[in-house]
Amino acid sequence: MGFASASREEKLKMMKTSHSRKTTRKLNRLAKKKKISRNVIDSLKDIKARKSKDSRKRAVYVEDDWVADREAQFDEEAEDNLPLDMLDADIDWENSAFAGAKRRYDQKLAGEAGDDREDDNSSDLEAKRRKFEGQLDDNVQEMLPIKLKDGTLLRPTREKDEESSDEDQEQEDEEEEAKPEMEDYSSLSATELLAKRKELIDQFKQTISSYAHHLLTNPQENIYKLRDLFHLCQGEKVHSLVRETVQKLALVSMLQVLIDIIPGYSIRELTAEEKQQKVKKETKKLQTYEESLLRYYLKFLQFCEKMTGSMLVFPSFLSVVEARDESLPELNVKGRKLDESSFTHKMGLLCLKAMSRLVISAPHFNYATNILSTLIRLSLCKDQAVVTEVCTTLHQVFREDLHLRMSLFGARSIASLVMKRKGHVPPQLIATFLSLNIREVKNEDKKSGKGRIFAKRAMIKKERANKTARKYKKQLDKLEADLKELDAAETLSTKLKTATETMKHVFQCYFSVLKRVPNVALLEPVLEGLSKFAHLLGVEFFEDIVLTMEGLVDREHLRLLDQLYCVNTVFVILSGEGQLLNVDPSRFYRSVYRLLNQLPFEKRLEIRRKQMVVVSKALDLMINERRKQLPLSRVAAFVKRLLSIATVMDDPSALCLVALVRSFFIAHPKLVHLVEEDDSEGGAGGVFRADIDDPDVSNALGSSVRPELKMLARRRHRSLNQFAQNILHSVPSTGPHKLSPQQTSIKPWTLMERELEEAGGYSQVDMKYMEDIEKYLQVSCHCTKLVISGIVKHKLNTNTNTRHMLLKNAVFEFVIAAP
Repeated sequence: MGFASASREEKLKMMKTSHSRKTTRKLNRLAKKKKISRNVIDSLKDIKARKSKDSRKRAVYVEDDWVADREAQFDEEAEDNLPLDMLDADIDWENSAFAGAKRRYDQKLAGEAGDDREDDNSSDLEAKRRKFEGQLDDNVQEMLPIKLKDGTLLRPTREKDEESSDEDQEQEDEEEEAKPEMEDYSSLSATELLAKRKELIDQFKQTISSYAHHLLTNPQENIYKLRDLFHLCQGEKVHSLVRETVQKLALVSMLQVLIDIIPGYSIRELTAEEKQQKVKKETKKLQTYEESLLRYYLKFLQFCEKMTGSMLVFPSFLSVVEARDESLPELNVKGRKLDESSFTHKMGLLCLKAMSRLVISAPHFNYATNILSTLIRLSLCKDQAVVTEVCTTLHQVFREDLHLRMSLFGARSIASLVMKRKGHVPPQLIATFLSLNIREVKNEDKKSGKGRIFAKRAMIKKERANKTARKYKKQLDKLEADLKELDAAETLSTKLKTATETMKHVFQCYFSVLKRVPNVALLEPVLEGLSKFAHLLGVEFFEDIVLTMEGLVDREHLRLLDQLYCVNTVFVILSGEGQLLNVDPSRFYRSVYRLLNQLPFEKRLEIRRKQMVVVSKALDLMINERRKQLPLSRVAAFVKRLLSIATVMDDPSALCLVALVRSFFIAHPKLVHLVEEDDSEGGAGGVFRADIDDPDVSNALGSSVRPELKMLARRRHRSLNQFAQNILHSVPSTGPHKLSPQQTSIKPWTLMERELEEAGGYSQVDMKYMEDIEKYLQVSCHCTKLVISGIVKHKLNTNTNTRHMLLKNAVFEFVIAAP
């Protein structure tokens, strides 16, 4: 039938079919040229699948009809009557032409017999075991379910192996037989026991070294050796005669092996779907290796945590550390008495050092934060060696953490512990914050410009038809460059956000201690930390911190170093965004002026070094940074007192003070009249009052600093001599008394640190000038000699200001009388 003679419905159908074919051919051509998107291709496949659905069903039906026809024909053949002679047993039916028919006939008879037996037993239904829908047979066991991508849940099954239980029992028996029987050495003498012990230790050393060698040469092939090493760490299959020594050797060896084979990335655990996927042989091998490494790494950490847990003090005693009776025994978390000489305690210390090395060597690897949390918890131990090891590890982790991920976790954990324990933590733990590698924080969140750039790029691509290819490419390149710059800025912004979050926890810890003050010892690291990180504080905390420092600076029970930290914190705040605060810092100037007299009487070298660094930084902020806000008389008083103190201090400390005074002369040029020989035209009248602790009324402008500078110029230290001569000659920049740029371009405290590093630390204080003073006083006044000798040896019971004044009067008399 043609198109002309067809009905209207048939014509419409034929036109529609023709149009569909043309469209399909066009889409196929475009797909081959890859000019259409993937979703269009998928839609086309779905349309074809729906169209061919009926055809595929017909093909399936044809196949089913053929199978049904064959089964029907087979049944008809089976029902045919067999010849009567088939019943004859003498005929070999297996090799005859009716062998197949005979076999089907026998099967049919056997089935009928089974049905008859079931009918006979139908009366005994109550004795049969019930079976519900979904219940498996007795000889079938269910395996682990498998979930497909489309959400279908498969529950595979398999037949039970009847001999499996017997084989398991046999395997257990074989393992028991394989276990080495511990020999009885009770009958051996002491000499024989020592020889046997040495022999066993040598054997285990060879075994451990063999395991470690195999693991280091080919970790992927020999990763199962970690299991054997771990069993030796636990002391399994080791005789009690050498168990403790073998456990230590195995623990140290496994630690070093883990450090060497740990990869430079964190291992991600595979999901259930990923484990079912088919991968290459090499990939499967790597996955197995990583899984085994992670499993035994976790077991090793759990073993170390278990061994170190015995060193923690019982919580009830921790809550009353300050008021605890020293006569009470120290108990661990299990309530047992702590014995530092026991093997458990020694093994715990070894495990602690192992965890410390792991978190330092592999902070990027799995469970690093868990190790850090365990170490912070162990800082509550009463054993000072444990606390020192933990805090040293935390210092190194914070110092080497460039991405600040571990710093954030550590700060959060320490702050949480301080809040939970209400400040009853060791001061060394809070002092670990001083090693944080943070110099800047993010004060406000700025919106990223990525969205604006993406929108602009889409607009450029949309207007591409109206632009030349060169102009289009130029604009896209510029946008890509801006995008890369934004990515780098976002990376830095992420780090700054992490630093900001870290400092929030640090300041939370500091404020909690300042609020409660549970222990005076905790103020030392807190005040030092506030002095270091004061420039990172938010503006909303400035006024409260200044008021708190004002109340602490004059407390008598505080150390000199802590009082200097308070002053330095205040002036760090006032020199930055806190300049707008309505605070009068004059009382802090008086406090520092009073505290300077105590500097020469510090005997501990490390504390003396810290004091000089803090006081030089604080005075640099107080006088040099605020030079436009200070009267000249106040600066002159500080110059006079600093040079007087420098005459009785060691060379590095004196060099720091003299270099600081030189910076005062440069910032305040009018101070030059203090070193002029002829004071007839300048200066102020009156007498300098060194016994007054107020720099504004001490009348320092009416005095001279030439005697102190002359005394310092006689020192044997070359740099100190040069600085003193430079100030004595009015700080010249040219001529014979000028200083080199290497000396004047660095800060005073840095200059002191460099001198100490070159000299290898503090040396004995040069007492030549003290001896000269005593010789001079022997001639002038025997009584004064006794007073000065007592001051030099620090045996007088008078206060610091009185000792300082008596000593300085003697020094001045000696300098004036000296030729």
